[in-house]
Amino acid sequence: MIGMAAGCRRGVPVVDLGPRPAEAHGTISGTVRGPGNSSSIQGRVVEVVNLDTNERQSVTTNNAGGFTFKVKPGKYRVELTLLEGETILKGPGVMNVNQSDVDAHADFIVGSGKGTGGAAARPRGPAYRMDLGLGQPMA
Repeated sequence: MIGMAAGCRRGVPVVDLGPRPAEAHGTISGTVRGPGNSSSIQGRVVEVVNLDTNERQSVTTNNAGGFTFKVKPGKYRVELTLLEGETILKGPGVMNVNQSDVDAHADFIVGSGKGTGGAAARPRGPAYRMDLGLGQPMA
């Protein structure tokens, strides 16, 4: 009995100084589709921006138009790089991500610039062009 009592001291908190588990991240995911949710758009650059730190991550949409980001808790804006003549008809607003949140509603619907009545938004930052292997544009 004496050996068991020697290991316990009343009133002294137990503190674990060992390695801590990694910080739990949240997930932001969505899709990029054409007008009227008609078709998925593959190969588009999507970027997520932490509004507190300005930290940026970017991915390219998969063959189903999907994208996913693992992010630390915080407020984020999701941006889509448009091609010339395109506008965003629908996009996610500012997203507040907590630990272990899965926000799967960061969807974009892309349309042509015609007939939108000026309601669509253009992305902030430079417009990127993708080389599809077709050579230089004709003037």
